[in-house]
Amino acid sequence: MGGVLITGKRSGRASLCQCGSGKKYEYCHGKNIPHTKANNVSSFRVDNESKRAIIVTKDILINQIHRDGPVISRSFDRVAESDLKSASLLISQSVGLSYHHVKRESKDHRSACAGLLMSTISTFMASIEVARHGYRRPYGAVARGILETLATILHISIEPGALKKFNDGTLSSSISIAKKIIPPLGQLYGLFSNEFVHVSKDHAAFEPITLYVAGQEDTSFILSSIKTNSWLIYIVSELIFYDDALNPRYWKRSEDGGFQYSPSERELEWAKLFIGDGD
Repeated sequence: MGGVLITGKRSGRASLCQCGSGKKYEYCHGKNIPHTKANNVSSFRVDNESKRAIIVTKDILINQIHRDGPVISRSFDRVAESDLKSASLLISQSVGLSYHHVKRESKDHRSACAGLLMSTISTFMASIEVARHGYRRPYGAVARGILETLATILHISIEPGALKKFNDGTLSSSISIAKKIIPPLGQLYGLFSNEFVHVSKDHAAFEPITLYVAGQEDTSFILSSIKTNSWLIYIVSELIFYDDALNPRYWKRSEDGGFQYSPSERELEWAKLFIGDGD
């Protein structure tokens, strides 16, 4: 953490810093240990059992933002580059379908859904920024907001009177409706809720902010959920703005005027490769 210095737990001053920057320890995270200026110390305690001094500096927040954050972000960018490019393509297609429906005032369900989709995409981008800086658990809490908004969009689009309730602030939870239409949305919402949002004993376990490493479980989960969320955003966009899609990939209009989820075998295979098979 940006301003917690633990003496006795450092690399040799001529060794490479453990943060992965490639710099020698004495010129990176070691340059402030143990030569921290006295007027920058917030607290100083000695752990008699480990014989280590724990120094908390006043610039803990500044260090996390300007010193440690960029190092973590670079490690994320290295492992996520390919996945982010693929997700970006889906997001661009979603924006293409919805943006021209955005109005200053949401008087009909299309303009309301378009505005909510743009808000969803903003939350999606925010969740990635949270993850980039190493905040694994907060990422899940932010990412759940993506699914809540997508569920609201689906609710407004299929239930008569839902838009009025939405505008009045009386619309009930939309997840139960959304998961009937797109089951993976409900499954991922439940996972985010149980693992990241609902406070449990896991939240009491301190999780240090560390570099991202390809293949590690937490890294793989975040990348997989980013891809899944971008896929869900596109699927909802195509459904809501079906008439604007030149070649709908996931939906077809049924005889009664409704829509059926009907991806081709090619799309199913692509989705399996893109987001995984759920194992």
